[in-house]
Amino acid sequence: MENTYDVIVLGGGPAGRPAAIISRRSGASVLIVEAEMFGGTCPLKGCIPKKVLLASAEIMENIRRSPGHRITVQNAHLDWDGLIDLKKAIIAPVPKEHEERLEKLGIHILSARARFTGRHSIEAGGREYHGKKFVIATGSRPRTLPIPGFENTLTSDELLELGRLPSSVVFIGSGPIGMEFTHVFLRAGIQVMVLDAAKRILPAFDEELVKELVEHTQSLGAKVIPGADVDSITRSSSGFDVAYRAGDESRVAEADIVINSAGRTANYEGLDLASAGIETDAKGIVLDKYLRSVSNQDVFVAGDAVPSSPQLSPVATYEGRIAAHNVISSDLIAPDYRFIPYAVYTIPPLAGVGLTEEQASARGLKFKTALRNLKSLKMTRIYTEPAAFSKVLIEEETDRILGAHILGHDAHEIINIFGLAMKHGITSRDLREFLFAFPTFASDIPDMVALKG
Repeated sequence: MENTYDVIVLGGGPAGRPAAIISRRSGASVLIVEAEMFGGTCPLKGCIPKKVLLASAEIMENIRRSPGHRITVQNAHLDWDGLIDLKKAIIAPVPKEHEERLEKLGIHILSARARFTGRHSIEAGGREYHGKKFVIATGSRPRTLPIPGFENTLTSDELLELGRLPSSVVFIGSGPIGMEFTHVFLRAGIQVMVLDAAKRILPAFDEELVKELVEHTQSLGAKVIPGADVDSITRSSSGFDVAYRAGDESRVAEADIVINSAGRTANYEGLDLASAGIETDAKGIVLDKYLRSVSNQDVFVAGDAVPSSPQLSPVATYEGRIAAHNVISSDLIAPDYRFIPYAVYTIPPLAGVGLTEEQASARGLKFKTALRNLKSLKMTRIYTEPAAFSKVLIEEETDRILGAHILGHDAHEIINIFGLAMKHGITSRDLREFLFAFPTFASDIPDMVALKG
């Protein structure tokens, strides 16, 4: 039959590309359909362009601390227009590079919006295509909230295209997007407020270290208010008024711009999943442990389109590989998320892997906690780091690491060592006895896993 493929992949991002490539290398005929640009959220609208801004913010922070290193710097300022141009230059080649690689492998690519027309068929670009197997890797989109005037907010996508520096910002949501951009704007001298209806900031992270990060963020001039219910967002002569309630008080915050940092949700927009017999619930597509639709077992899902997995680019790639394996093999495998490091790229960053104290206690595990204020250690003092803590959970019987959580310089790098140690059963004693290059931030790991007494 014309326009029939062994595998049709919807989405050309970090999940869809490996799914298509692995399927093609197995000998399958593959069509990949992308509604926007090939590359996906991370390289085009997420972690990569965001990191460009954060890198400049980190340099501004180093300049702020320069007197501690006996350096005098005058009149430093952030060239926002130039920074946005730099970001655009870095990401501009990405879509074409991905398209060319896919085509060289013999994968058919199509730039169009797709919708299911049956259990094994889609319509895209005005034509119908048939597939034996499908991988849905359509990514995520900014979450919307039922707040009057919420349409006045900018999304994180739009924030990365902002043509000018605002004078003041209110973030609605205190997840990674809100906290990371808070630290960018603080280094640019912008007034920042973060509002969140939840009682906890960054709930996926260790609560004690989050508290330290929030205190540090507030010391830089930001206002971070958990438990704040936003009632409305209205235009004003100077920008916007954000009406909110915190405790028993009703308040109004004035802002030049208001940013939706309430997170992202799986993007199934326009797919017409019902036509393919794909069951959904309030969270998204209902899947079994193999990332397979429970109601159409020829459909697999990967990346941010998976409603229950961490929305991280490496996780998307990992799931894309698993989906491809399960598409081409009868020996199905399930993803294992236990040892995946995660981080929020504030300044300094906060990172974690494995279980938190709450999670370990809820599972009835017996463990000891190594909590360390790292500010007294040499590398932290050398680099004049204002906030530096670590917490490591060590299982009593096995001496293995159950979880590690770090706030401080290079936390997002060091956490990978803990993740690798956990995956391969390396004990806290092994880490204490290992000879790290010195002096480095990684050489503080033996102190991080040392129990008192």
